[in-house]
Amino acid sequence: MLSVNRILVTLAAVALLAPAVAQAHEAPPIVAFCGVCHGATGPSPFAGVPTIHGLPPGVVENALYKYREAGRPCRVSECSKLGTCPDISMCDIAAPMTDEDIDLLAYWYGAQPFAPHQDPYDPQLAAVGRQIHDQYCEICHTNLGSDPIDDASMLRGQRKVYLRNALEDFKYGRRAVGLAAMDDRFKDFTDRDLAALAEFFSGPAAYPLPGE
Repeated sequence: MLSVNRILVTLAAVALLAPAVAQAHEAPPIVAFCGVCHGATGPSPFAGVPTIHGLPPGVVENALYKYREAGRPCRVSECSKLGTCPDISMCDIAAPMTDEDIDLLAYWYGAQPFAPHQDPYDPQLAAVGRQIHDQYCEICHTNLGSDPIDDASMLRGQRKVYLRNALEDFKYGRRAVGLAAMDDRFKDFTDRDLAALAEFFSGPAAYPLPGE
């Protein structure tokens, strides 16, 4: 396994090469490294890692800026548990990236097709999540959380474990959007509410849900 120091040197070198592939249709060099955890074309092969192909560029940019500032939980990459990559967090990966590196990467991923993943789901629990979504979430996460041009991010088609982790991060203050409508609302959600939302977003994209 590569050492963390060695991989950070590699990432820094990749960052220096990124301006040479400024055209949006060319993959920045770091994409090969990103694909280890996020999937070469999506969806992510790891339950706790989001699919980022096809996400709005602003969503990817914001995430990388936050990681660079250690403003989001710096979890160690899922692939390290299998020994296929070093024990390195997203904060380590984003640290050497310049604003230009981040912009290039975000716009490249935004131009790719989104590959949704569907986990096994409980229709009754998902129906509860649908009600919560309709009441509180649809105003920003439109089209049942699946609008590809929505800068609030696409939620439908992400893996359930990732969704639940992200929802818990918001509830317990490990992440924040800076909008009271969302940050304050999460404080009132119960664990069952979070489970229901994750079930809903990881279920089928059909509208209405089967059985409604």
